[in-house]
Amino acid sequence: MKILVIDDKDEARYFLEVLLKGNGHDVEGASNGKEGLEVLSKQKIDLIISDILMPDMDGFEFCKIVKHHDTYKFIPFIFYTATYVEKKDEEFALKLGADIFIRKPMDPDSLMKLIDELIKKIEDGSYKPRDTELKFEADIYKIYNQRLIKKLEHKIEQLENEIEKRTVAEMKLRKSLQEKEILIKELYHRTRNNMQVIISMLRLYSTKLFDQQWSEKAIEDITNKIQTMALVHHKLYESQDLSYVNLRDYFESLLDLLKESYSDVIQRCTIETDFDEIKVLLDTAIPLGFILNELFTNTCIHAFPSDRKGRIAIKLFKNDKHQIVLAFEDNGIGLPDDFVIESDENIGLLIVSGMVKNQLQGLVDYKSEDGLHWKVTIDKENYSERI
Repeated sequence: MKILVIDDKDEARYFLEVLLKGNGHDVEGASNGKEGLEVLSKQKIDLIISDILMPDMDGFEFCKIVKHHDTYKFIPFIFYTATYVEKKDEEFALKLGADIFIRKPMDPDSLMKLIDELIKKIEDGSYKPRDTELKFEADIYKIYNQRLIKKLEHKIEQLENEIEKRTVAEMKLRKSLQEKEILIKELYHRTRNNMQVIISMLRLYSTKLFDQQWSEKAIEDITNKIQTMALVHHKLYESQDLSYVNLRDYFESLLDLLKESYSDVIQRCTIETDFDEIKVLLDTAIPLGFILNELFTNTCIHAFPSDRKGRIAIKLFKNDKHQIVLAFEDNGIGLPDDFVIESDENIGLLIVSGMVKNQLQGLVDYKSEDGLHWKVTIDKENYSERI
């Protein structure tokens, strides 16, 4: 049987051609109704399978011409469409004289079954062409225009939805670009600040670095401070959050790092920690990390001389006033009677005092009684989220 397949999409036409040829039929192809009429004028066609939405001449117009042609009107006609799929589209197609209306997509077996049923009627002579219910051009074009307008409205709606989606996507892209620009500026800001902190520490230690007795200790101390700074950035990377640091995780990792530097003291001491899960901005986390570093380092160096055993307890929590509190205490030898925190001899504790008061706008209290007790209190963060 000679079958004419009309579809403007090459892949759809190819699919039908392969399916029909695989079932023993000859197939001619056309990409629109105009080309379909040219095929009909040159060859005898036994069955037409046509799409509806096509350029130059769509399926509805092609079917109208075929069914009003004295020779072609007896050819069985199947619509196979993916765009005109409403019930009114089917009704209009059948009124034009089409025999079957099939909606895409359909699995090959089911599609071939419908086509075979029609072919069987053609071959055994029981096929009877459908009467064209629309006899007058005015009736045909009235309904045709209605379906066309409906389809155009649907296409406009689809385009509006697509425009809206693209607009949203463009806004997201712009926001992403803005965030990346902010990120680059923030990276520069943080790097500059961190380098400034390192420079400041080197200046504080500069008078002692060339003292042979101090050099090894000073370099190790500075190294620990730089590692403290690097660790907070590592925590940011792990959390996928470029603004906030979980202090509990940060402090626990920082203590693990410091314990390696003072393993001999740690072996003689018990360390108790109680950290609440508190998230702060990077600009708050870094000075707090330095403060914990200094207090822990100072305790390990001075609190337990002569292989003395001891206890260190560290707490992090929010009090009733929602202030962040870092409490650090040990049961070591305490401070000497003439201790002054602002003295140049106590560089580490001088850093603690300066960071609490100047950077964090907080309070630092200490008491030397049955050891040394520190309490750092931050009322609120003085920084705003930048990313």
